[in-house]
Amino acid sequence: MRRGRLACSGAIHSCTEHTGGVQLTDGRVFAETEVVWLPPIEPRTIFAVGLNYAEHAREIAAARPAEPLVFLKGPGSLAGHRAATRRPAGVTFMHYECELAVVIGRPGRDISRAAALAHVAGYTVANDYAIRDYLENYYRPNLRVKNRDACTLLGPWLVDADDLPDPQTLRLRTSVNGKVTQ
Repeated sequence: MRRGRLACSGAIHSCTEHTGGVQLTDGRVFAETEVVWLPPIEPRTIFAVGLNYAEHAREIAAARPAEPLVFLKGPGSLAGHRAATRRPAGVTFMHYECELAVVIGRPGRDISRAAALAHVAGYTVANDYAIRDYLENYYRPNLRVKNRDACTLLGPWLVDADDLPDPQTLRLRTSVNGKVTQ
């Protein structure tokens, strides 16, 4: 199932896909353009992994790290589908990064690789902007690079993990003005 969150008629609602656009839990249906999309989840802690796509590491001429490059992002760094993100004054290199966001649905500790996917609730797409002007080192992205308000657009949908038995087969791509760039 695909589930989302949106603002409409002065309130925040959960929704699902509908042939006419989106359907709220109370049954009302709206066109996707009549609502304000919110991130499909309300996160507490966001763990982000840097240089996790081999193609992206090659793109920036960085070696793939031996250990995952993990950093934290605050909930305020998220915005919904079709939201605008702002380029700070004086920034010349703000880069988009298409990502698959994995939403953890149940807690765990010292989870084996074989059991890891059992903890996944679902997946959503992310456009995770990075302000490369502020990047000092790819192995230590500072807060200004990836953790500012609305720098990560999520959604529109959270797709249940059961509906994607093999997320490794998904193809992600980014297009800018109709041209595929990633």
